[in-house]
Amino acid sequence: MAEDNGGILAVGLSGDSIAASIRAQADAQARAAALRIEYDSLSQYKKMVDDLLTSLEKSPAHHGKLADGKLPTAALGTGFTQAQDLFKSYNTVHTELQKLSKGLAGQIEALGLAVGFAGKTFEEVDEATKQRMAALAKQAHADYVPKRDPYAEMKAEDPQGAPNNPPVSGTKKGGVL
Repeated sequence: MAEDNGGILAVGLSGDSIAASIRAQADAQARAAALRIEYDSLSQYKKMVDDLLTSLEKSPAHHGKLADGKLPTAALGTGFTQAQDLFKSYNTVHTELQKLSKGLAGQIEALGLAVGFAGKTFEEVDEATKQRMAALAKQAHADYVPKRDPYAEMKAEDPQGAPNNPPVSGTKKGGVL
């Protein structure tokens, strides 16, 4: 009789191990179905992120358009210190807004790319996407200012203490790429 069922019992598998195997397969299928739902949700999320990036690029807050709206040096007056101080402050704020806009665009683009290849293996991602992600990560790393990081102090005390932040690599700027 053991020979009639494909030899399963003949090789020493009990009914309990067969049931465990069936349960494991069912669990794996349930997880695969859940991943499919997650992938669909991520696809919708990626579309939303892409739409946000497009909106930013078309808005006056885009770093390129911010650069076009810069005031000339004498626009706030000449010959008195307050005008120079005001212009210096204006320049600082304007420059920081440009950096913020550019950084935000890069982060949104990286998020969109990451969501786009979520669920794929590294080999399944095309080379251009890998290179773009590396360039975005390198730029974010270069733009990192530890003094502005609210978790930098916690990272210095306890590298595991800062949520969602990579451990510091010993460089002056952020973690390892």
